[in-house]
Amino acid sequence: MPLRLPVIPARAALRNSIPWLLVLLPALAAGQQGVRDAGPAGTVPIKGPTVIDAEVLEGTSGVEVRARGKAELKSDNASVYAEFLRYNQLTGEVEADGGVRVEHSGDRYFGRHLLYNLDDDTGVFDEPRYIIGRSNQIARGGADKLEFRGANKFRLFGATFTTCAPGQEDWQLSAEELDLDYDTEEGRARKPRLKFFGTTIAALPFASFPLENRRKSGVLTPYYAQTTTRGLEFGVPLYLNIAPEQDATFTPVYMSKRGMQLKSQYRYLNQDFRGDVNLEYLGNDQVIGQPRYGFTLLHEQRPSQNLYGRIDLNKVSDNKYFAEMHSQVRQVSQGNLQREGYLSYTGTLGDAGFVAESRVQSFQTLQDPLVPLVAPYHRVPQLNLTVTRNDYAGFLDAKMSAEYVRFSHAQLVEGTRVSMRPSVSVPLQGSGYFLTPRVGMHNANYTLDRVTPGQSERQTNTVPWASVDTGLFFERATNWFGQDALQTLEPRAFYVYAPYVDQSQAPVFDTALADFNYAQIFNENRFVGGDRFGDANQLTLALTSRLLNAQGQEALRATIGQRIYFQNERVGLTPASTLRTTRNSDLLASVGGRIAGGWSFDATTQYSVNAGQTERLSASMQYSPEIAKVINASYRFGRNALRQMDLSGQWPFATGWYGIGRLNYSFLDNRPLESIAGVEYNGGCWAFRVVVQHLQTTAQTSSTALFMQFELSGVGQIGSGSLADVLRRTIPGYAATTARDPALAPPSLGPRSLLERF
Repeated sequence: MPLRLPVIPARAALRNSIPWLLVLLPALAAGQQGVRDAGPAGTVPIKGPTVIDAEVLEGTSGVEVRARGKAELKSDNASVYAEFLRYNQLTGEVEADGGVRVEHSGDRYFGRHLLYNLDDDTGVFDEPRYIIGRSNQIARGGADKLEFRGANKFRLFGATFTTCAPGQEDWQLSAEELDLDYDTEEGRARKPRLKFFGTTIAALPFASFPLENRRKSGVLTPYYAQTTTRGLEFGVPLYLNIAPEQDATFTPVYMSKRGMQLKSQYRYLNQDFRGDVNLEYLGNDQVIGQPRYGFTLLHEQRPSQNLYGRIDLNKVSDNKYFAEMHSQVRQVSQGNLQREGYLSYTGTLGDAGFVAESRVQSFQTLQDPLVPLVAPYHRVPQLNLTVTRNDYAGFLDAKMSAEYVRFSHAQLVEGTRVSMRPSVSVPLQGSGYFLTPRVGMHNANYTLDRVTPGQSERQTNTVPWASVDTGLFFERATNWFGQDALQTLEPRAFYVYAPYVDQSQAPVFDTALADFNYAQIFNENRFVGGDRFGDANQLTLALTSRLLNAQGQEALRATIGQRIYFQNERVGLTPASTLRTTRNSDLLASVGGRIAGGWSFDATTQYSVNAGQTERLSASMQYSPEIAKVINASYRFGRNALRQMDLSGQWPFATGWYGIGRLNYSFLDNRPLESIAGVEYNGGCWAFRVVVQHLQTTAQTSSTALFMQFELSGVGQIGSGSLADVLRRTIPGYAATTARDPALAPPSLGPRSLLERF
């Protein structure tokens, strides 16, 4: 039976871990108290949590403890196992021999011989091997020798690292010599090499990298792409760690069709503010013979809990910049680039709360010759004040919104608008009902410049309105595919009245007819913006039923609603607008939910009862029985405006192989708007993706791009760095097949350099 020897702990001998190469030995502890002789039949009790177990314990009091036969040393959450353990209290030396094994925080280390001095933190671990298990990605490796060179300082010789399973040596990182200094949080490697199936694919004579997941200046992973608009594109990002709260990235980019471009990004972060500045500059575009550039700046600041400010600036050199130059495909359809300064303050006035806002806003409009845009008005400035008082006198909610805006435009009517929108409501509700009567007023005053003939320079429009919103809730127990469920029935009625007020002479600065949808039919105004308030005498009726499972999650939802009009419309957006004369609105209906086996669906339709035809329809279905298996199908229809089919998916077709694809096709244009085809291979500890994307960037311009990406789990990626983002955006439910999905990684201020990973 093993004997046990408790020992008073001293300071930890080893600390921390190497982020990607080796988690070193955990804390070993020893005491300075005297120890008397102990033999096979004895156990010496010493104060402290450190314990030594062995078949044989012996030593000299205050001098040395020796343990033989299945010896164990345990201190805190660290354990050392060996056939022989010796601790010399006079010199502070710990020696372990014969199958040394160390376990700490889920990691395991194995070696032939360990010698360590607790007094000066020096020593040697011969031929250590390790398995790191504390993270999502299990890694393993070893070294010929590990030297302890003082507190938090280590040197390894012949070190190796891989995330491949035992017996699978697809790739391996190695270094002839590795120095780690946790005081300066810096590591240095001599002759690091990356081997893939035994062939060296990357090598450096020297590398410096940060420890403890710190950022460090250096070279980031190169990226490349092949597109029809830019040709072969290759960039090498250079990362500069300016300070813990600041960093910058400079990326020289070569494009075979366009020339040399410089991309730069500067980021900063503080307790009260943060910002991101991007500049892309091409000195001479070889296609058009002109320089081109793109610039963005976003600064957000909260000096206090109540005060918030934002500056958002965007500018590009020409109308086709995003379509031809920008490598982030999600931005090719930009039409209006915002330039805005915004400031808001939240506070209280007695028992009322208020929000005061100010904004200066303008736009750069990018024109497509085949689909021209009307540039929006600039707001120079816009001032808003909203005051809210709830539970006044125990039952009344009151709200007052006031606004001043100066609208500026190069060609159209411009001027100022001062408006006020007070409202009062009495919300009543119980466990099975709600009733909310509300009254309010819309008031708008204009002072105009550059008016059209017959249009008054000064105008005032005042529209009072009243509404009542009410609904009931019923529920009953039922059964759903053999499972207990709860079904609800929720009828709702909404009535609104607003008299006719002629607003035809008022300009249209920021107003449009609201989209007819389920949320809008429960709104008092059919317009969005401050220039129109529609006349109304109408009732909306709707019925919703939900099916909730035992966990309270919505398994099925069905809704139908329609608006009934008691008089014709008279207020239009413009004098030429077509006004409604029917007594009933289109019928809105939707149904959706999640059914068993990974199936989910959603369908919404707008059906014209008067014309007997469908005006709009959207239907989608997804089948996703497990991660990295997904098929999506959807169809969208809008009469005389839209008819699109969208198919996408990710599915395995052989061991480790996945097919990836998407087709977004417009039947009105008789062409695909976006198509993607590719394959992905998951080798367990590495992955390879190749994707071809065709994108209709403008009405007359399209782009085809080839993306390739090579990923080593736990190390990094080489190739098209934005590929995973493209696939997630275009294929709902897409999941990277490697163990480390970048979407699950915690956010950080800056990237880590390639040298850190290497």
